[in-house]
Amino acid sequence: MSSAKLALVNKAIQRQKLLRSHLEFTKYFFEAKEGQPLIVGPYHEVLCKTLDRVFSGEIKRLIINVPPRYGKTEIAVKNFVARGFAINPGSRFIHSSYSDELALDNSSDIRELIQLEEYQDFWPISHKVDTKAKGLWRTSEGGGLKASAAGKAITGFGAGRMVQEGEEWEFNGALIIDDPLKPDDALSDATRKAVNNRWATTFRSRLADDKNTPVIVIMQRLHINDFVGHLLDESGEKWHVLKLPLLLGEETEPHPNAIMVEHGLPDGPLWDYKHDLESIETVKKALGPVFDGQYQQEPIVLGGNLFKKETLVYYKDVPKLQWRGIYVDTAQKTAERNDFSVFQEWGKGVDGKAYLLDMARGKFEAPELEATGWTFWNKCKARNPEHYGHLRKMAIEDKVSGTGLIQALKRKSVPVIGIPREKDKFTRALDVIPSFSSGLVAVPEDAPWLRDYISELLAFPDGSFDDQVDPTMDAVTEMIIKKQAAPRITAL
Repeated sequence: MSSAKLALVNKAIQRQKLLRSHLEFTKYFFEAKEGQPLIVGPYHEVLCKTLDRVFSGEIKRLIINVPPRYGKTEIAVKNFVARGFAINPGSRFIHSSYSDELALDNSSDIRELIQLEEYQDFWPISHKVDTKAKGLWRTSEGGGLKASAAGKAITGFGAGRMVQEGEEWEFNGALIIDDPLKPDDALSDATRKAVNNRWATTFRSRLADDKNTPVIVIMQRLHINDFVGHLLDESGEKWHVLKLPLLLGEETEPHPNAIMVEHGLPDGPLWDYKHDLESIETVKKALGPVFDGQYQQEPIVLGGNLFKKETLVYYKDVPKLQWRGIYVDTAQKTAERNDFSVFQEWGKGVDGKAYLLDMARGKFEAPELEATGWTFWNKCKARNPEHYGHLRKMAIEDKVSGTGLIQALKRKSVPVIGIPREKDKFTRALDVIPSFSSGLVAVPEDAPWLRDYISELLAFPDGSFDDQVDPTMDAVTEMIIKKQAAPRITAL
C-alpha cells in the first residue's frame, strides 16, 4: 500500500474514532486548539460516555450537575455542538445561558473550533452568520446554532428536526441550557421563577420534536427551587441526572423523577488532581452552606440559621417506640390551593428521642384534606403497636381549615385534639432548638419527602414555607420538652 493510501486509511480510522467517542473527540480538538493535551480525570470519561448516550438517542432528557470550573461548558457545550455537526451537518442547536455575553462567547468558540484546519480536514463544513438575528449562524447543509440568554425570547429557529412516523431516529440537534441562573440571583424568588417559567413558555416550544429532540441542562445546583429543581418537580417528565459532587460518597436519595446515571466512581474527591481532601475542606469552610449546592449538588435554602444541618440525627431502622402521634398543619385558606397542608407521624422512642416517621403534604381543598387525613390516620394505625407503640391521637391547630378537619375526623371516631399555639413561630422555634442541638430529634435516612423537609427546616424563618416546621415544633414540644408522655386520648 502506498504512503498516500495509507494516510487516507489512517485518516478514515481516526475520523471514525472521533465520531464514536466524545472523549476522543474532546481530547483531539482540545489539543488542536490549545496546543497542549487535555488532562483527563475519571469523571471526564463518565461525562463523555453519558453524552455519547445522547448522540445515540438513548437519553433524550439529561441534567448534568457538576462543580464550577470542572470543564462542563468545554465538554458538554462547545465540543458537543461541534461533534454534533460532524455527525450530522444539518443539525440544529439552541444554546442558552444566563447572559447573552456568555451564550454568544460559546457560540463564537464553537465556530472557531469548526474552522480549525484539523476539523475542516475531517469535515469541511462551511457556515455563515445570519446578520438579521444576533447569535444565529447556519451551516451550508441547512443546520445552524442559535445562542441567546435564558431570559430572552427565541423566535424563528428550532432545535432538532421532526422525526416522521416510521423514520429511524438519527441525531439532528439539541437544546443545550448551560447555567441558566447566576449564583448571585439564586436567592431572588422573582428571578428564579422567571427563569423556571422559561421551560414551559419558551424552551419547550422551540423543540422541533418534543419527544425526540434531546435537551441537556448543565449547571451547578444553586437553590432547592432552581431550574433543575423545577424540571424535576414540575415538568412532568423523567430526567436522566448525572450528579457529580466535589466529594463523592455523601449523596442523598434521588428525586423520584430522576433517573440517576451511575458514575461508578469511588468515594472521595471527584478529581484529586484539582481538589484533594485538604483543599475540599478549605473550600467547604470558605463557602459555608453555599458549598452544599454549588459543589455537592445538594442545595439547601439559606435562612435564619436557627436549625443547623449538623444537628440533624438520621436513623436507618425505626427503634422501639413508646407511643405515636400525628401532628397537622393546615392551609390558611380552605377554598384555594395557595398553601400546603401537612400531616406528620412522630414516635416517642424508648431512648427518649422523637422520631419523624412519615409525612403527607399537599395543597388540598376541603374534601381532599379530610380524605387525606383519614387515609393517613389508617396508614399509621396499621403499624404493629408492639414495636411502634400505640397511635394515640391526631393533633391539629384549631383555626381556619383546621377547625373543619377536626370536626370531620371526629365524626369518623378519630381521636383528635386541637392544638393551642399561644406563642409566635420564632419563639416556639427557640424553645425546640436545644432538643435538636442535643441530638434528640431524628429523621429517616431515606424518604421521598426528606429533601424538601430539611430545606424548609434550615430556611426557617426566612423560607417561602414553614408548614413542615410547625407540626415538627408541636411534636418536639410534646415529646421532648414536656418530658412526659402525653395523656391517652380516647376516641370521641
